[in-house]
Order: sequence, then C-alpha cells, then structure tokens
Amino acid sequence: MIERLLELDAAVFRLLNGTLHHPLLDAIFPFVTTQENWYPVLGGLFFAMIIWGGRRGRMAAAMLVVAIALADQLSCTVLKPLVGRVRPCNALPAEEVRLLVRGSKALAFPSAHAANSFAMATVATWRFRRLAPLFFLIAAAVAYSRVYVGVHYPLDVIGGAILGVAVGRAAIWLIAAFVRVWGRWRATRRAVQP
Repeated sequence: MIERLLELDAAVFRLLNGTLHHPLLDAIFPFVTTQENWYPVLGGLFFAMIIWGGRRGRMAAAMLVVAIALADQLSCTVLKPLVGRVRPCNALPAEEVRLLVRGSKALAFPSAHAANSFAMATVATWRFRRLAPLFFLIAAAVAYSRVYVGVHYPLDVIGGAILGVAVGRAAIWLIAAFVRVWGRWRATRRAVQP
C-alpha cells in the first residue's frame, strides 16, 4: 500500500515537474519558492498587525511567531529525520527532474516551506478573515512551487500544508488561552490591591 502510494506520488511529481511546465512559470516559481523573497511581506504583515491591529492584531503577531517557529521546528527537526524521505532531486535520475533552483541534501517530508506558509495563512486569516483566499492562495503557490522547481514530491507539500494548518490552529489556541489567563490574573491582582 505505502509503496503504491509512493509510486503514485513520484508519477504525479514527474507530471507536475517534467510535463506541465511553461517558460513563464519557469521564471515565476523560482522567485515564489525562494524564502527570502517573502521576508518583506511577512515582516510587513507582522508590523501591520502590531501597529494598526489593536489588541487582536498584537495577539495575531504573537501567534504568527509561535506558529512559524513551531511549524519550522516540527518539520525540520522532528518529522523529517523521523520519516527520512529523500528529495526527488536526489532520489530520481537527473534526467527525470527539472531542477530550477539549487538542490538541497536536506530530507523531504514534510515540506517546511509549505508548513510555514500554511501556518502563516491560518494565523493571518484569524486576524483578517476577508483576506483568507489571498493568504491561502499565496501558501498554495509556495507549496506548489516546491514541486514545480524539483525539490519536493506532492505528498511532501500536502503533508507540510496539513502540518502548517494544524500548527497555526494550535498557535491561535495557545496565545488566546494565554491572553485569557493573563487577563484573569491581572484582574484578580487589581481586585486584591488596596
């Protein structure tokens, strides 16, 4: 069963990476997949939440930090070594992979890019519900780009997306719970002061 699933995953990878491509996408997706290109967007979102977001925005900024840190660490230091899946650019013959970015020797499952992007989208949606389609479209583009450029299988990014949403939801719950407990503690402290 697992072997059949992995064979299907490799076949879908070959289709998305090797067959369904276009010169315009060959120029766009290496940009989309490069993490550093998203730092200004993420930084802008973070500071917008803090400066103009009010109390809920500051909570969302804290959630964003927690979600991305957890998603990144869970994917890179816990799950990747546990699963041990090799990236397609290292596992498949070179002629079967269109590698559009520098390859990595790091393990593949789950995709940290997908996990981080979907964690960000989940938290940002908690604060800006009307922009949910935009946030998840960006996250999906980042995840898809990992397959398109040849560094992840489709199941790697699907696993990363699921992890990112779960971690984003957990970060929302954790920070909201912390704020509730903190608020009760402060109210109790004020009540007992003369």
